[in-house]
Amino acid sequence: MIHKPDTDNSARKRKKKREYSGNHQRGWMWGHHAVTETLATGTWPVIELYANQKAFDQFSDLIKAKQESGIPFELVSSDRLEQLCGSSEHQGLVARMGAFPYEPIENLMHRLASATNSPESSTATVPLVVICDRLQDAFNFGAVLRCCDGAKVLAVIVGDHSQSAVTPHVARSSSGAVNHLAIVKVHDLVATSVALKELGLQLVAADANTQANIWSAKLTGPTALIIGSEAKGICDDLLKICDQRLCIPMQGKVTSLNAAVATGILLYEIRRQQLSP
Repeated sequence: MIHKPDTDNSARKRKKKREYSGNHQRGWMWGHHAVTETLATGTWPVIELYANQKAFDQFSDLIKAKQESGIPFELVSSDRLEQLCGSSEHQGLVARMGAFPYEPIENLMHRLASATNSPESSTATVPLVVICDRLQDAFNFGAVLRCCDGAKVLAVIVGDHSQSAVTPHVARSSSGAVNHLAIVKVHDLVATSVALKELGLQLVAADANTQANIWSAKLTGPTALIIGSEAKGICDDLLKICDQRLCIPMQGKVTSLNAAVATGILLYEIRRQQLSP
């Protein structure tokens, strides 16, 4: 006997998978480190919090404190947690997130003006800003943010179109760096970059197509590093206003690095020069 496939059941499973995938991509944070880091810093609004018994016992003080502060909490089964976030790797802790709190550009400009004009500024506080031009891969964007936190970047500036938003996926791949960085979203990256130049920052483009490399560049002053999209690089309008276009000398057969790796190398070379006596 030939069995007819249960098309209705298969369709329901596909629909359920799509629903879970959409939910966890848009608003669900899961995992011990990601959720507790976000709860502890308190900068990103949490709408609802869920935990199984094991995770509640482990993080009861933090969960109770957040519950007392007004965050709704529910003790649920592990299966329910997997339904909510769409992942079996929830580690017993899941949060539904609100909108990420981007910092207003006015705040950043005020801090930059103070930093560049203060006669007491030391090399340890030389402004360093990163501009992301259309980074669309969430995991790559998160890794870039992790590098920015490691190099103590003052702020990360992103555009409001063709750019990965700060999502729970980005937060997880950044290892929590999104909770410690000032991330600014602007409508016009070119106009914002011009404003940075007027405040005394040099614009440095990460450009694999140039011959000038980071080993021979002067990068001691206030700097805004521009990182382009994975597929198209930095847009022409931004490249035109850059003070320097720099590449990373490649010693092997591969001719380029991904955005996150390149960002880390460039940031630490800039910081090395800024911190040198």
